[in-house]
Amino acid sequence: MKLTPELAEVETGWGRPFTHPAGFWGRAGVIDGEAVVGCEDVRVRGIDLATGVQTWELAVGGAVPGVTTAEGRVYFTSAEPALYCASADGKQIWRTPLEAEAPAPPLVTEETVVVGTLAGTVCAFERTTGKLLWRVTPENPHAIYARPSMGPSSILVGNDGGRLISIARTGELLTSMEFEGLIRQPVAVQEAMVVVGDSSGLLRRINPADMTEIWSTRLPGPLAVEPIIEGGVIWCGAGRNLVAVDAEDGSKITRRTAEAETSDVLLAHGRIYWATTDGHIGAVNAEE
Repeated sequence: MKLTPELAEVETGWGRPFTHPAGFWGRAGVIDGEAVVGCEDVRVRGIDLATGVQTWELAVGGAVPGVTTAEGRVYFTSAEPALYCASADGKQIWRTPLEAEAPAPPLVTEETVVVGTLAGTVCAFERTTGKLLWRVTPENPHAIYARPSMGPSSILVGNDGGRLISIARTGELLTSMEFEGLIRQPVAVQEAMVVVGDSSGLLRRINPADMTEIWSTRLPGPLAVEPIIEGGVIWCGAGRNLVAVDAEDGSKITRRTAEAETSDVLLAHGRIYWATTDGHIGAVNAEE
């Protein structure tokens, strides 16, 4: 279960939920009053947020692991493997083949679309045309499952070799930092604050300028989703737990435990929403 925020005030609900037998994969995007969802039947679909009715679908060449929306366009990868750009009403603008599957939604910056691949490479494409701008292959590459994140001054992404990689916006490999486990969740960034976790439960706040540790703490399980930074608190889904960590020193503020594993954590409307694999969703005030 993945959660997607719709930040408008709720006035009316849907008469019934939108369902599809193919099932959904990854987090939906919200654009121009519609939710855009990737489905495992090699389709991307637009759903009207006011009515819950499908308005369009776009056939692609493979399953879609989530979408990224930006300035009236939708960007996503597929298992073909390929990278796509589509309009808000589902018309394909461009398609670019990839050298290997990119199993996470892309990072979209002002000028580029950036993906990490299972071959261990990080690639940037021109946002308007899909033309390849640069490709980075780290020494001893490992599969990348996490979506790349835009840090204060560089692109940050972790891999299955337990390394956090820092890449300049122009494509130069800058440096890296070693972790204990797999880094399969996106790096959390808020202004100059950068937080990274791994499958061993190690959570670190790092200085992105020189990739040094500011503090580290141990979570009660593997990091399940991207951490949420809000008001000096870092919210982490770790195994069956939702943990609040002090952003200044890494000390644990509070912990809640569910009966199933965490599938997503999301901030919206001043609350932290916590979804688990048994189909339950809980909410806590972000100010707690």
